[in-house]
Amino acid sequence: MSDDDTEFTISLGVERGTRNLTGRVSDKPRWSPSFGINYQSGRFFASTELGLGYNLVQHGDVSGFVAIGADPGRKAGDSQHSPRLVGMGKVASAWLGMVGVRYQLLEGRVSISAVQVASSKRSQGSQTLIHAVLNFPIWEDRLSGSLSLGAAHADRSHAQTYYGVSPAQSTRSGNPVYSPRGGWITCDTSVGLIYVLDSNWTASASVGRQERIGVASRSPLFDTKKSTVGSASVGYRF
Repeated sequence: MSDDDTEFTISLGVERGTRNLTGRVSDKPRWSPSFGINYQSGRFFASTELGLGYNLVQHGDVSGFVAIGADPGRKAGDSQHSPRLVGMGKVASAWLGMVGVRYQLLEGRVSISAVQVASSKRSQGSQTLIHAVLNFPIWEDRLSGSLSLGAAHADRSHAQTYYGVSPAQSTRSGNPVYSPRGGWITCDTSVGLIYVLDSNWTASASVGRQERIGVASRSPLFDTKKSTVGSASVGYRF
């Protein structure tokens, strides 16, 4: 995309995961509605994934950006879908600051990115997100596929907030005390399909596997370590 181009896309659909857009967390994946926007005008962008941002560097296949987003936090647990979070209390919503780099190769068919995400609340710490995507054509310009790999690494504060159990929380919830150090928390892989209906409309679907690893896998808050996730949506490009 050149500095003079503008693109705006919205999407609606459903997704199956362990956390939805409002911060509701469940031990096992659940279906929930999904909504997405993606706007880009020159170097400025806005999306539900990264928030508001600006591409500071665009040099050939390498780009670097900064962005401001929001984390909905974590809702209080319920006895049906997240019984071990009952008594753990809420995690407050917070602003997020992001710095990322992206590298493309094979004429844009492969994209590798790394994003450092820091919370405005010190107790919620920071994460490093690594993501790689391979895009490939299947049928003319109508149908294409993708293979995605990702992983997340958390510092000690983030791991404690979302996977740890303090002595006070242990007393209220009955979970054993758990004080994790920083480390890898999740990894995921997925395959996706995008079908172009016309110049404006597209339909997409994906299915994948997500796993809590490292310090997250040892957390007493979740019984389910591996989950099958997926999504389906339609998008409109203005």
